[in-house]
Amino acid sequence: MVQPSNDTPPAVPVGLKVVFADDGSIGLFWQSNAEADLNGYIVYRSTDSIKFAAINFTTYNYYVDDSLNYNTNYYYRITAVNIGDKESLPSNIVSGKPINLYPPSMPQGLNINARNWQGKISVYLSWNSNYEGDIAGFNIYRSLSPNFNADSSNLIGFSTGIDFSDTVNLKLYTQYYYCIRAVDKGNLISTHSSVVYDEIYGIPEIVFPEDGAETTYFSSFVIKAVNVPANYKIVVQDNEFYGTFWNTGFYSSVVNDTISVIFNPDYVNTNVPYYWRVLTYSPNSSQPNSVSPLYKFVIKQ
Repeated sequence: MVQPSNDTPPAVPVGLKVVFADDGSIGLFWQSNAEADLNGYIVYRSTDSIKFAAINFTTYNYYVDDSLNYNTNYYYRITAVNIGDKESLPSNIVSGKPINLYPPSMPQGLNINARNWQGKISVYLSWNSNYEGDIAGFNIYRSLSPNFNADSSNLIGFSTGIDFSDTVNLKLYTQYYYCIRAVDKGNLISTHSSVVYDEIYGIPEIVFPEDGAETTYFSSFVIKAVNVPANYKIVVQDNEFYGTFWNTGFYSSVVNDTISVIFNPDYVNTNVPYYWRVLTYSPNSSQPNSVSPLYKFVIKQ
């Protein structure tokens, strides 16, 4: 069999059709070309069926065009391109109007992280992107009750992305419940996501060594626990900017009282500064809940 030359344009693609047109998206499908030197297809779009502009290149025999206006007629044609960049004549023209028919699907993957970081408190939410191409954003709902209605009475914000930081009228040691709903460009709204919750912890107080202390070698840190049972992590650095010299994590049911935590590094240097901080973690997030300032101590020889 004689192979076509790369200087010969591919055959005109055939069978182009619209397989769906709704909710701001149009799906196209066509028959695959048979040329051995085929590189792919260029998709052209127009809103008047006359002036077409290339909008994308694909190696597949289908294409989904999204983020479209609901009430506009869109026209499409395609060409085939070989590895020598020779382009075929255009295919037949098809059209569709992606009217808004269905509300978005329920958002998935909602995560929560209550934060007391650098003197600021917030509750950070993140979630997965919806697959629909006409998503305008997400309504954020908050309540003090797990069984709440995701309606205007509990609406606290809107996000055009896939995360949100709530900073409005928050208090320590208060459980906040959240869910979200996706909103499309035609203001159709999804059902609400799963409900997540968290609470913002206070920062553990340091008891020993005090910030700036110069001390002989010691075998335990002493901190004052927060007001709820929590997971803790103590991190020691040998500089004030980055890195971990030593760390330990633990759970404590102690509430508002002192905790002694064994300090057992393989070695310590004398007369040089070390920096340490205390972090807490709630059961509902793998990210720190409260983060203390960075404290300094020196072990004297």
